[in-house]
Amino acid sequence: MRSQRAASPVAAALRLLPETSKRLTVCVVILIVLTATLPAALALASGAWVGSIGDAVADGRNSAAGHRLFASIAAVVTLFVLLQLSGPALHSLAEALGRRVEGKLRTRVMAATLAPPGVAHLEDPGVVDHVADAQSIGTGQTTVKDAIVGLAVVASNTLAGVLAAAVLATYKWWLAVGLFAVYAGMTLVRVDQLRRTAGALRGHSRRFRRSSYFRDLALTPGAAKEVRVFGLGSWIGDRFGDEWKVAMAGFWRDRPKGRWVPPTCALLIGGALVGTYALLGRSAARGEISLGELATFAGAAAGIAAVYVVGYENLNITYGTAPVPAALELEELLTAPRFHLAGDRSAAGLPSRDVRFEGVSFRYPGQQREVFRALDLEIPVGRSLAIVGPNGAGKTTLVKLLARLYDPTAGRVTVDGIDLASIGAREWQHRMAAIFQDFVHYPLSVADNVGFGAIDRAGDSQALALAAERAGAGHLVNGLPEGWNTVLSRRTEGGVELSGGQWQRVALARALFAVDAGASLLILDEPTAALDVRAEAAFYDRFLELTAGITTVIISHRFSTVRRADRIVVIEDGQVSEAGDHESLLAVEGRYAHMFRLQAAHIAGDPTVADE
Repeated sequence: MRSQRAASPVAAALRLLPETSKRLTVCVVILIVLTATLPAALALASGAWVGSIGDAVADGRNSAAGHRLFASIAAVVTLFVLLQLSGPALHSLAEALGRRVEGKLRTRVMAATLAPPGVAHLEDPGVVDHVADAQSIGTGQTTVKDAIVGLAVVASNTLAGVLAAAVLATYKWWLAVGLFAVYAGMTLVRVDQLRRTAGALRGHSRRFRRSSYFRDLALTPGAAKEVRVFGLGSWIGDRFGDEWKVAMAGFWRDRPKGRWVPPTCALLIGGALVGTYALLGRSAARGEISLGELATFAGAAAGIAAVYVVGYENLNITYGTAPVPAALELEELLTAPRFHLAGDRSAAGLPSRDVRFEGVSFRYPGQQREVFRALDLEIPVGRSLAIVGPNGAGKTTLVKLLARLYDPTAGRVTVDGIDLASIGAREWQHRMAAIFQDFVHYPLSVADNVGFGAIDRAGDSQALALAAERAGAGHLVNGLPEGWNTVLSRRTEGGVELSGGQWQRVALARALFAVDAGASLLILDEPTAALDVRAEAAFYDRFLELTAGITTVIISHRFSTVRRADRIVVIEDGQVSEAGDHESLLAVEGRYAHMFRLQAAHIAGDPTVADE
C-alpha cells in the first residue's frame, strides 16, 4: 500500500525541501515573494507615472507634480531592474536547492537498496520496477532539480497573479475574481492532464525498461564486439523500435483524452481578456477612471495571466516529481519482512568448528522448482571443500545461502551449532571472502580493487602489497604506469585494461586481503570458468597452496580441477549424491568418477590421462 506522504508527487517533493536545506528553502521563499510582488508594484508605479504626466506638463517640472513624475519614473525603472534581476536569482537559487534535493533523493534510493543484507529484493520484479520509477519515468530527460525550479517559478507566478487580481479588484472586484477564476481553472485542467499523462507513463515503466535494454546494447561497450561481429545492429534497432512501440501503445491507450482542452483554454482566456480591456476602455472613455488608473488596471489584468503559464515549468513539475513517490515507496517496500534477515547474534570468532546445512530446502521467491530438497552438508573448519556438479545443480545458490544472502525455505544452516538465522547477516558476511564467477572489474585504481576486500584496512599499503605478492599480482602491479594508483579501465585517461588472467590475480589478491584482515571463510565460485581446464587446474593448485589451513569452499562444474581439495561433494537433484576425497570417489566408480574421466578424456584425447 502506498503511504500517505507519497500520494502526491508535488507534496512529496515539497516536504523534501526543508529536510534538505532550511536556509536555501527560506531564501527561495523570500525570492518567490519578492519576484511575485514586483509586477503588481510595477503596475501601480506605471499608473502613477501616467497619471502624473498631465499635471507635470501643466505645472512644470520643478513643481510638486513634476517631482511626483520623476519619482514615479525612478520607481518604475527601479522596479523594472529588480524584476529583471529577481527572476534569474530565483532560478539560480531554486536550481541549487533542486540539485541538493536530487542528490538527497538519489542517496536515499541507494541507501534503501543497499539496506537489506540479502539480495532477494534485487531479484524481485516489483522492486526493480520501483527502482526504475525512482530513476526516471521512461524518458529520463527531466530531473527533480528541474521540478524544483518549476515549482519556484509557478509559485511566484501564482502569487503574482493573486496580487494583480487584488489590484484589479479596486476597480471591480467581480471582474478580478472572474478573470482569476478563468485563468486558475484552465491551469488546473491542463496541469491535471499533464499529471495523468505522467501517471500513465509510470504505469508502463516495465515496458520502457525492456526497450531501454536494447538501447543500451547499442550504446554501451559491453556488447559492442558481438553486436558488430554477428551483425546484430539492424536486429537490435528493430527490437528497440518494436519494444518502444509496445510501450508507447500501452501509454497511448491509457493516457488521458482531451485534445480539445488547449484550444478551448485559449479561446476562453482570449475572450476574457478582450472583455476586460473593452470594459476598461469604456470606463476610461466615460471618465469613470483616469488614464493613470487605466494603465494600472490594464497592467493588473495582464498580470493575472501569470497564473496561466502552462509551459516547460509545469511539464518539469509533472515529470520531475513523478519519481519522488516511487523513491519514498521504495524505502517502505524494502522494510517488508520478506526482505529482512533477522538475527543480531555476534559472529566474532565463527566458525571455529564447522558450518552445516541441516535438511535445507530452498526455492527462489515466485518459483515452483526447489533448488535444494533436504540438503545435508558439512563444511569443516581449516580444510578445503570442493563442491562440484552439473550446470544448474544449485552450486551458486548454495553460496548465496552460505553467505546468508537468502535464508533457507526449510531446514537450517548452523555455524558451530548456532542457527545462522540468529546471527547478524552483515556481521556474518564480514567473516567471509569470496571470488565469484562474475566478480566485479571495478574501473578504479588497483589499490581500490584489492582494498575492497577489507575496506577498513584499505589504506594499509604493506598489507595490500603482501596480498598481491601472494596472489601472484606483485609483478603486475609494479609494471603498471602508476603502480597501485593505476586505474583499471581504458575509459579513463591513463588507465589500462587487464587480461582475464590478470583480473583473476587481482580478484584473488582482494580475497586474500580479506582473509588477512580476519575473514575466516573463503569461497571461490567458478571465477575461472572462462579458462581452459589446464589453466583452471593450475589456478586451483596455486590457490589451495596459498590457502592451506583456511576454511575454503570451491565451487566448480569441472571435476578434474579440484582433485587436491581435502574433501569433494557432488550435488545433483538438490542433494549431495557423493562425498569423499578424490581417490575415494574414483574408487566407488560413481558419478564423480564417470564425469572426471569423461572430462579428462575430452581434454587429453586419451582416457588414460585421467589417472596421471
